[in-house]
Amino acid sequence: MGWSTSYLGYLTVSPPLNAAELEWLSGFADWCGLPDVDPFHLPMNPRASLRSAFSRSGGAIPSPTGISRDVGDWRFCLDGDCLSWHRTEKSNDAPSALRFLVETYLGPDATARGCGIPDFSAFTFDHRLDGLLAAQREDTDELFLIRVVDSDVRCETLVPGRETGW
Repeated sequence: MGWSTSYLGYLTVSPPLNAAELEWLSGFADWCGLPDVDPFHLPMNPRASLRSAFSRSGGAIPSPTGISRDVGDWRFCLDGDCLSWHRTEKSNDAPSALRFLVETYLGPDATARGCGIPDFSAFTFDHRLDGLLAAQREDTDELFLIRVVDSDVRCETLVPGRETGW
């Protein structure tokens, strides 16, 4: 058993993602829950591969290394102009997940830009995230805001959490 954080709100993506970016990043959101995931390569059918790995493991897949487990909890809307939280158990590190998306796939200095992998040839690497998310931790009831301005992610505590004893 673990704790989760709930998030309310969405972030705008400007300019909107193009079709290739949206398709690849949507597939990655499904795939990134595996421990050996490579942030630059996806199988042809990420959902089927994930189901197969889940079945082989008996339903217990450890967290990925080097990638925030919470990256897959954030989904781009169908128009590619917004990003919002997809309710998931044990989702609790939005700032790291959002920074990972910007630093790896979205921004002008994204690491995918220079990796030489053909999957990213249609990526423009010119996106920014902006917006405000309200968040509440389930374990301590801490209430905080996540402000994102020009892809810079900052947190601001509104109500400190209380000690729960575990």
